[in-house]
Order: sequence, then structure tokens, then C-alpha cells
Amino acid sequence: MRHFLIFILLLVSIRGFSTEHTDSVTLKGYAPEYAGYNLILKYHKNFISRETTQFINFPVNKKGEFQVTFALGQITRAFIDLGQIRGYLFLEPGKSYELALPPFQPKKDADRFNPYFIPEEIQLGIANQEAQYLNNTIRNFQEAFEQRYNQSARKLFNTNSIKLADQLSNELDSLYPSPINTYFSTYKYYSFAKFYMLSLKRQKKRIIHQYFSQQPVHYQSPAYWDAFNQLFQNFFNYYFSTTSGKKLKQAFVEGLPFDSLSMVMGHDSIYQQADFRESVLLKGFYDSFYSGRYNEDRIIEILNQASEKGCNERIRLIAQSIYAKINHLRTGTKAPGFKLYTLNGKEKTLDNFKGKFVYLNFCHSQNYACLKDFQALNTISQRMKRDLTVVSIVTDENLDKIEKIVKDHKYRWNFLSIGANAKVLFDYSINALPTYYLIDPKGNLLLSPAPSPGESFGEIFAEALRNYRYKQLRKERPKEKSIFDL
Repeated sequence: MRHFLIFILLLVSIRGFSTEHTDSVTLKGYAPEYAGYNLILKYHKNFISRETTQFINFPVNKKGEFQVTFALGQITRAFIDLGQIRGYLFLEPGKSYELALPPFQPKKDADRFNPYFIPEEIQLGIANQEAQYLNNTIRNFQEAFEQRYNQSARKLFNTNSIKLADQLSNELDSLYPSPINTYFSTYKYYSFAKFYMLSLKRQKKRIIHQYFSQQPVHYQSPAYWDAFNQLFQNFFNYYFSTTSGKKLKQAFVEGLPFDSLSMVMGHDSIYQQADFRESVLLKGFYDSFYSGRYNEDRIIEILNQASEKGCNERIRLIAQSIYAKINHLRTGTKAPGFKLYTLNGKEKTLDNFKGKFVYLNFCHSQNYACLKDFQALNTISQRMKRDLTVVSIVTDENLDKIEKIVKDHKYRWNFLSIGANAKVLFDYSINALPTYYLIDPKGNLLLSPAPSPGESFGEIFAEALRNYRYKQLRKERPKEKSIFDL
């Protein structure tokens, strides 16, 4: 059976697992519980860092009806966040979907700012039968696969039994047959790969050769990337100790650019396919950045080069996405802008505060830690007002309580409401309250995140202020030599 599956994938690699062409997709439905809401359909820009991007934003009218049509080039797994639930489905070009949305369960404030909160993921219901096949088939297959994988994982790992991996793959393939050269056949193939990754755990090179180096990169197949990310997790830890990997490590240390690193790795026989090889490199650099074992600035430089010099547009887009993620909110980068309103309705942007340091924080009127910090913030805002502006972004949906707190305590710093602009929470990766940032007079992040007022912020800010002024003086020194330079 394994040889038959390999034959299928070889055909796929020659012909492509789907013929990509742009067609339209329609989503429609009736969901009165969501009346007046805007729904955002998203997909994964890349499955290495799992960055998402918006497909389309569409409204549910007052009657609870919605309908939207948009272009789609290939089968794509898309999803909509619906409060405590994330609903997903596989979209096919040319199809129309009548969606049945689950009952609305709004996300509580405690969940909104819980860094460990994960929405329950469910497949969205599809009412029209002609659009159900792919989604129903993948759902039923996935349930059966996960059951067998969980039951057999320990045995596969302990016995290294290829025979058992064959048996499980054959059984599932018989239960869920599929034509050659289809999205579902690829989905099955890379799900089955996980059986063999357990039974051949000490033969990583064999797995790579069999399932990846001879096959195309399936950019929109979550099953492909699940297997890929599992196999290549912390890849450089393994690869840099091999004969070929030592050459790549030396090239990395010597400062060679991304395209040269790719050429060096291409001398290894199982990494000759350019987009697969560069996908592995991007995964390796992404994991290495967060490992703390390699020079972060060097990795950022390489990812920036990959975004321009990658072997094809897909690789360049993945590199751009990863580069943006690891630079997001990094010290020295531009602080995300915003346009919000004060408690009395006056519009403010981040640019309005340029010229001074900004001590930016996110808070909620029912969060004890936030209320406790307000006392210290009041002192900071008065004592340091010559150099520092305090800005609090209030995440309350109802402003009555925060308005009363500000009035009763006569707080005089800037309070802004997120209102309907929840994007600022994502821009600043707010997963817990309170959260603080220090922004320099030119709008760049100076401390990201910054300490809270109770964490010796005054002393830390005084040192940061001295360092900033010293650097500015060095930058602004006159070019002409004076007598003091002799």
C-alpha cells in the first residue's frame, strides 16, 4: 500500500495536486443571533509561524442574513472567530456555501485577556448538500485517524513497526477512498506520514526522502504542514551536527546571505528541491530565533533577505510573514499606530504624543492590578510630565465605571477607549492586563514590554532617558571638527 501511495504522490508532483485557477466562492446564511455583527473570514498566511490574515470582512444585517462573494484560487482552510468558538471549513473555488453558524457565545473579558485561552474549534455546518462532500469527508477521516493514532502511537514508537503503520494506513485508505490527484488524497497521505514518523523515528533522512524531498510543497494543505512542522521541529539542532549540516552552519557563521545558504544546503542530495529546501530553512530560522541559541540580529537579516531572494513568490511571502512576526513589538521598531477617542469623545492618535516619551498601558476598570497601578501612574504622570506622557487605553465595553474612577480620583493623564477599534489589542498583542510599553519621542518602542509602575519604573526610565539622550547627542554631533576634536 505504501508504494501505491508514493506512486499517487509522484503523479501529484508532476501534475500538481490541484489546478490553481481563480474562481468565486459564495457564503450565505441566516443567523439572527449575529445580527448587526461584522464577521471576519481568515486563513493562514503560512503554517510555519501560523500567522493569519483576513480573507474578507462581511456584515450580518439586522434580519440576521448575510451573503458575500469573493475570489479564491485554490482549496483553502478558512475560519471565523465567533466569540468563544472558532468555526472553520474547507472552501473550494466555484462553490456556494449555506452556512449554519453555532449559537453565539460572546468571549468574556477574562477570556479576552487570558494568554492561555484557546477557542473551541468546530467545523461550520453546511446546509446545502452539494457543498458538503469535502468538508464531511475530511471531518470523518480526521476523527477516525485521530482515534487510531492515539490508540497506536505508543506501540508504533516502542516497536518501530512499519507493518503496523502499513496496516493502519491501508485500513483508513479503504474506509475513505479518494481519486488520484485530489486535495483529499494529499490530505490522507500526509496524515499517514505521522504513523511512519513514529515507527521510523530513528530514520529521519528516510522519512524526509519518502514524504518531502521528492514531492511538491503543498502550501495550503494543513495535513502537509502538520507533518512538516513535527518532522522539522528545531531542525538545526539535528542538522548542524551532520556532515552536510556542518557546512551550512559554517556558512551561517560566516555571514553568507540567504540565497547562498540555500545553495550550500542544496548540495545535500535530499534538499535539492528549492522551495522545499527553503521552507526547511525558514522553519529552522523561525525556531532558532526563539531558542536563544543563535544571533537574533543575524536571523532577522536572513529572513529579510529571504523575503526578497526566496526561490518563488510563495517562499518570499512566508519569509515576509515570519519576518514581520519576529519583528513585531521588538525594541527599536515602530510602535503600532492607533486612532482612538478620549473619554469625552476627542480623537487621539499615537502621533499626537510625539516629542515626549509615552508610557502606554492597557487596563480595565474591573481588574484589581490595573486599579492598584493607577495610584502609582498618577504620581508618575505628575512627577515626570516634563519628559513623559502617560496614556491608558481602556478595554471596558461600558465606560461608565472608568469615567467615575477618573472623576472621583481626579486622574489627569490620558485615558483612551478602544471603542469599536479592538484591532489595537491585536497590534499590541494584549493577552493580559495590565500591559505596559515605553515609546520614545520618535514613535519607536524603547521598552517592549515595559515594567509596571511597581517594578522600579522610575529608576529604569531615568536610565533609559539618559541612554536615549546620549545616543541622540552622538547622532547629532556636528560633522565639522572643532578645537575639541584635536
